[in-house]
Amino acid sequence: MQGIIIENKSNIYQVKENKTNEVYTCYARGKFKKEKISPVVGDRVEFSVTNENEAVIDEIKTRQVYIRRPKISNLTQLVFVVSSKNPKPDLLMLDKQLAFAEYLGIKSVIVLNKTDLDKKEDFKNIKQVYKKIGYKVIETNAREGKGIKELKDVLKNNVNAFAGNSGVGKSTLINAIFGKDTTQEGEISNKNKRGKNTTTATKLYEIDKNTYIADTPRIFYF
Repeated sequence: MQGIIIENKSNIYQVKENKTNEVYTCYARGKFKKEKISPVVGDRVEFSVTNENEAVIDEIKTRQVYIRRPKISNLTQLVFVVSSKNPKPDLLMLDKQLAFAEYLGIKSVIVLNKTDLDKKEDFKNIKQVYKKIGYKVIETNAREGKGIKELKDVLKNNVNAFAGNSGVGKSTLINAIFGKDTTQEGEISNKNKRGKNTTTATKLYEIDKNTYIADTPRIFYF
């Protein structure tokens, strides 16, 4: 059977089979360790069921893209989330990650979240700067649903990953897209206005056929 790895926890893989969409709990064959390769979320794989309770990954298909931190493969689009306030926009980090996406040949989208908190509307200047150099920029207020439809349209037919500093609202956006609490939302420290990271494992969430969102515990690096 063939499928896509949608989750990995402690080297136990959840694989969604292509034809039936059934999810199997799989283990990796020992040969991968000898080949110094490990399956990661996003991998297209071949797997087989050995008994009623166990399945094994037999082959990893050729990866189009591979990212080491966090470990994920075959992304086609990165969604960079920047908060307008709490925490304040980290544009240096955004620029580094946009350059990273360009290097990998992955499409980029910028989301300016929490626009309701920016009373001076400084986010509009940020939007203009990045639109002028060719990036798609979407304004959102995840808790009120602002910009969610536009964002969902951009995600279609892509394997997407949301990236950004803790507390910018990645998990809140994903929950708004699905219309339910799919991921755990973080909190903002009142002391330093920084986010508390609540995502602990990389996981792919399916929006519809051929459209996925990855929620990851880290920002993206080489």
